[in-house]
Amino acid sequence: MSGRPTGFERVVMALAGFAGIFDTSFLVIISLYARSLGASEAQAGLIAALYSMAAIPASIVAGVLVDRFGRKRMLALGLLWDSLSMTLYALASNPLQLALVRVFHALGGSLVFPAFVARSREVSGERVGLGLGLMLAPVALAIALGSGFAGVITARLGYRASFIMVALILAVAGILALTLPSRPEERAWRGLRGVVGGIREAGSSVIAGLWVILVLYIALGFIVGGLATSLVKAGVLEEREARLVAGISVSLSSLVATVFFIVNGLVADRFGVPLVLLYSSIAGFIGFAIAAVNPAIAGVMIGFALFGVGLAGLMLVSTILVSNAPPRARGTSIGLQQVLNIVGIAIGAPVGGVLAGIGPEPVLLSASLAVILALIAIVYAESPKQPS
Repeated sequence: MSGRPTGFERVVMALAGFAGIFDTSFLVIISLYARSLGASEAQAGLIAALYSMAAIPASIVAGVLVDRFGRKRMLALGLLWDSLSMTLYALASNPLQLALVRVFHALGGSLVFPAFVARSREVSGERVGLGLGLMLAPVALAIALGSGFAGVITARLGYRASFIMVALILAVAGILALTLPSRPEERAWRGLRGVVGGIREAGSSVIAGLWVILVLYIALGFIVGGLATSLVKAGVLEEREARLVAGISVSLSSLVATVFFIVNGLVADRFGVPLVLLYSSIAGFIGFAIAAVNPAIAGVMIGFALFGVGLAGLMLVSTILVSNAPPRARGTSIGLQQVLNIVGIAIGAPVGGVLAGIGPEPVLLSASLAVILALIAIVYAESPKQPS
C-alpha cells in the first residue's frame, strides 16, 4: 500500500511514538528503584547508565535491521520487546537482575525510534515538516509526562504495579503496530552497500542533522548533569526543591515543544528548514541565557519555556535532515541520530557536573553556547527530498 495514510494509521503511529518514548522517560526513577532492591549508590548509578551504554552499539544495528526487515515489523517488535522489558523490571528482585534487564531493554528498545521516524517520514507525503511534526509531538508529550509524573505514579502505585501499567501500554501499541499497512519503502533494502551508498548520497544533509542533534543533547547533558546540583551549591534552593525545579523545567520545555513541533513543521514546509534552524537556535540560546541571568525559579521556568521552542525546532530539523537519506538507508541514518542523542548526554552530563561546582550560571551559559553551535549546520541544511 502507498499513498496518504488513513486516520487510523496516523493514530496508531502517534500511539507508537508516545509509548516507545514514555517507557524510557518514565525510568528516570530507575536509580531509586535500584536502591530499593539493595543497590549501593555507585551500583544504582551504573545500572541507570547501562541502558545508554548498551544502546549506543545497539542503535547502529537497529537502524540496519529497520532497513533490512522493514519499519512495520521492527516497530512492532521493538514495542513488544519494551513491554516484556517493563514486565521484567517488575519481576527483578536484586541489583544484578535489574542490571541484566537494563541491557535487555536497550537491545530491543533501540529498534523503536529508527523504525518510527523512518515510517513517519514515509507517510508524511509532500508536507514533510508538518507530517514529522505531528508524529514527534506525541514523543515530546511522552517525555513531559513520563519524566514529570514517574515519581507521583510510583509513589501511589508502587514500582512493580507502575511498570506493569507501562508494559500494558506498550503491548497495546505493539499489537496495533502489527495492523499497520505495508508500504513500498519496506522493500527498499539493497544490502549493506546500499545502506552505505544511501548515506553517502544524502551526505551533507545527514551530517548536518547529526551535528544539530549532537549539540542539542550536549546542552541537555549540561542541564541534566549540573542544574539541580548547581542550584543547591549556590544556595538558591534546597536539594529537594532544586531537583523538583530541574524536573519541572525539562517537562515544561517538552510540553512547549509538543505544540511547536507542529508549528515548526508548518514553517519548515512553507519557508524552509534553514529558517527553522535559525530561529530555533536563537530561541534556545536566549532561553538558557535568561535562566542564567536570573537562576531563581521564575527565571529558570521562563527560560526553559522559551527553550521548548528551540528544542522542538532543532529536533525537527535534525530529523528532517537525517531522514533525507533514501529509503534503503533511512533507518540506519536515524539509528545514527539516536546514537548521537546518547553520546551528547554522555559528553554534557559530566561537564555539567563539574560546572555545577561554580554555580548555575556557567551550567546554563554553557548550554546556551552549545545550542547556538547548531547554526554551523545552516550552510548544509537542505529542504526535504522525495524518496528515491
